Amino acid sequence: MGMIETLLLLAIGFVTFFATGIDDTVAYAGSYLEDGRKDHKRLISLGVILGTFIALAISIFAGSLMEALPSRHLIGGAVLIALGMVMFFRGKWPMHHKKKHFSKLEKKIKHPKSSDHKGIKFVGLGFILFFATGIDDIIAYSNLIMAKGVWLPICIGVLIATFVSLTIAHFLSDKLKKFPHPEKIGAGVIIIIGILLALKVL
Repeated sequence: MGMIETLLLLAIGFVTFFATGIDDTVAYAGSYLEDGRKDHKRLISLGVILGTFIALAISIFAGSLMEALPSRHLIGGAVLIALGMVMFFRGKWPMHHKKKHFSKLEKKIKHPKSSDHKGIKFVGLGFILFFATGIDDIIAYSNLIMAKGVWLPICIGVLIATFVSLTIAHFLSDKLKKFPHPEKIGAGVIIIIGILLALKVL
């Protein structure tokens, strides 16, 4: 694999993470980061990162199983286009659902009996927050891996984007809460990626 192709796959993974997770980034900024405590932010972020690793592992397995399918570029592209359409028309529900889910979980961990239990619970909170709307991420990653037949550079791109996303959420939380219709922007990007995959442009 050449350097240009590797960089392209890294970029695809990076962009796909933000396309499927732009509403997640806004949700992180608008809900659990409102706590303002650095230790909580780090623990919840750790949970999100762990969730990303597991989602990628599932995607690699699923994508590898589907590699034998004929016309995999067409199938992967069609699935991504369909996913983008669903993301576009379902509105802000996932982001609001994640905020609501966070509020319920946060109430249960406000008074932990020990600092160790508190740490575990906040890591678990970040993990659950990631998977609250993580199914679209897994669908997108697995179809990218299937269509391209390569998983490592795509996964590295996704992981880089995860750290960038959490950093943005940490430092720009007040501004991100006012960001309009993030899910529609991400949906449009996913549809474009799906079309380019189907046409073998990517």
